[in-house]
Amino acid sequence: MQASYRCGDATSARRYPLPATAAHPWRRSQGGLLACLPVPPCPRNHILVPSLALGEGGGRFQCALETGDEIWPLQAVPWTPDGDFWPPPAANGKPPASARIDCFHTEQDLPASRLLIRLDQPAPPERFLIALSIRPLEIAPKAPEDARIVLPQPPLLSQMQGPKAIRRRICSPTALAMILQAENPSVAWPTVIDTCFDRRSETYGCWPLAIRCAAAQGRLGAVEALASWEPILRVLRGGSPLVASIRFDAGELPGAPLPRSDGHLLTVYGIERGEVLANDPAAPDAHSAPRRYDAQAFSNAWLRHRGAAYILPPA
Repeated sequence: MQASYRCGDATSARRYPLPATAAHPWRRSQGGLLACLPVPPCPRNHILVPSLALGEGGGRFQCALETGDEIWPLQAVPWTPDGDFWPPPAANGKPPASARIDCFHTEQDLPASRLLIRLDQPAPPERFLIALSIRPLEIAPKAPEDARIVLPQPPLLSQMQGPKAIRRRICSPTALAMILQAENPSVAWPTVIDTCFDRRSETYGCWPLAIRCAAAQGRLGAVEALASWEPILRVLRGGSPLVASIRFDAGELPGAPLPRSDGHLLTVYGIERGEVLANDPAAPDAHSAPRRYDAQAFSNAWLRHRGAAYILPPA
């Protein structure tokens, strides 16, 4: 199955490049705020990706899946050692969906449930965007035929020119910084890197932290699990490049600076003549970051497994 839900304040819902509803789902709860979203029945081997972007000054939040009397939380954003809003589930509990760092994977058929979002601030946010996307973990994607949308190329950055100790781990903030700098050249790449660091996993690819970083720049977007090119083309037509999360084995993505990857993020800004136009932060230097990937090979690398993307509206 495939499903998506998006809501936000009127301005954020209107600016988001995919259909979103203007709504305020927040209610006061335990000194903070709580939003409850219905989740339809979902088969096993699916991914559920919740996303929340808050305007400047937004508080910490945590997402959880509620099934019957059980609550299965993701980690709080940003994470702190004592900052969870829900206790961990019982050790002998058998979750219908395993909680990863930033998403859920259904391990069995999931009955109708609820997504809970607890926000640690006293008053409802003036600016916010909530998204929930659901799709199979694995699909057989098909590249679009005769599609041609080419946006201005974002600024070029290479993670390999970053700090030596972390340069192989910062593809996500580097790809994000390219998009942010396209509209605001004063955005500092090192600041984006620092903001995207997840203290619990000690990694830089935590999806909610990337969305939080963009929101601090006034770009209230979402991370979504995409299953086709239709929403991608719609986002590009709206003038927004995307950050794509890809994975591929040796020989599956000709022209890539990495021989293979279990998880890599790059900036996509167009498609033409059967090729996807991207800035790949894994290039050895910024000058060589621009790449043209075969559209079907790139579709397999991106959409076959999870299909995650950072989608940001124009400022």
